[in-house]
Amino acid sequence: MDELVQLRQKIDAIDDQLHDLLMQRTELAVAVGAAKAARQPVSGDSPAEGAKFMRPAREAKILRRLIARHKGKLPKAVLVRMWREMISALLQIEGPFAVAVYAPQGQPGYWDLARDHYGSRVKLLTFSRVDRALSAVMDGSATVAVLPFPREDETDSWWRRLTGSSQLPHVIARLPFGDPGNQRNTDLQALVVGRTPTEPTDRDHSLLVMEAPEPVSRSALRQALAGVGLETSFIHGGRDRRGPDLNLVEVAGFVAAADPRLTLVTAALGKEARLHTIGAYAEPLSKAELADESNGPESNGH
Repeated sequence: MDELVQLRQKIDAIDDQLHDLLMQRTELAVAVGAAKAARQPVSGDSPAEGAKFMRPAREAKILRRLIARHKGKLPKAVLVRMWREMISALLQIEGPFAVAVYAPQGQPGYWDLARDHYGSRVKLLTFSRVDRALSAVMDGSATVAVLPFPREDETDSWWRRLTGSSQLPHVIARLPFGDPGNQRNTDLQALVVGRTPTEPTDRDHSLLVMEAPEPVSRSALRQALAGVGLETSFIHGGRDRRGPDLNLVEVAGFVAAADPRLTLVTAALGKEARLHTIGAYAEPLSKAELADESNGPESNGH
């Protein structure tokens, strides 16, 4: 038999095996969804119910594990894209799901981020204003919202709306998690806000909001956080025109709402300061993790 014919027959056999495994994985996802629903019964077909089925931390762990064991010429970025599409499709099988996206005219990048992470079949609700995308999660018409990563020059930051109650949505992920690929405007970064509980992975970042009736210097805030072992990535904020001084702080590691270190920080700051946790996210895959094996001339696409 011709060698090329034999190779193609082997490929066909492997395709059948992959397909069989994919169908088995789907059956398991359905069983997992049923088990979750038994613990937390779904009360309707609202997209808000989809939060009960999400496990962003587990999804991150799955992708990190696969990337760490990957070998060969198939690009790691493609592996991530394939698994993201599968994970998201199976998530939609488990329960209703919709994504609110900040997508103003002429700025399609956030739509790309949402599609790449949550799949080509997910329902995307687009909004020209950030506050309306966030409101879609708050009123239950969307499961999650994809919102711009906070900037220092913002005048009305969306993260201010996440403080004040444990019943409010919170940050659950950062995008892109993998390689941005052919995303329009590859420099864009986003945070995902939803109601699913946050869980730690081995590499996380947490978002805190420091609230005080009087301004607290950033150096004092950094020092107080460092005193309890929390390394600060950035601080954004300033006085809210509607009330107290608010600062958004990102720290390395997972910080739960009841973390005792928060009390120690506010005690060190004084001034009736309060710290709110508004979520956490699994650290995205790094360029080093996504770097492919050197395979000679073919590795650069030629």
